[in-house]
Amino acid sequence: MQGRDFLEVARELVGGATEAHWRATVIHAYYALFLECRETLVRWGITFLQQPNVHSAVRLRFLYAADPDLKRLGRDLDRWCGRRNHANYNLGVLRQFASNRLAQDAIQEAIAALALLDAIETAPARRAAAIAAFPP
Repeated sequence: MQGRDFLEVARELVGGATEAHWRATVIHAYYALFLECRETLVRWGITFLQQPNVHSAVRLRFLYAADPDLKRLGRDLDRWCGRRNHANYNLGVLRQFASNRLAQDAIQEAIAALALLDAIETAPARRAAAIAAFPP
């Protein structure tokens, strides 16, 4: 299984008629992006064995990279992690889940971020530059 497989689940859920469907869409779209980013870092030789919070570790690796595309991925992870936290843990009435608009945005932004990650991964020179852009 790949992390991006969660996008299929998100696509199924976004058509649902309830707040729970739309929250779950955001959750699964975030996990699609997060898991793909984590696995990419592992392929690139970056491990997280001693990290108490792998979500933060992955996000911060991307945010502190020197490469602007990696920073963009870090900002995407940061934004959607926050929204995923609201979807998961805040059971109060939240305006952003009154419709499926945010859920649709989550899917589209995850697709765009994964396309960027794929573009970096499949271009050898770009991939090498990205790997070198991470702080030690």
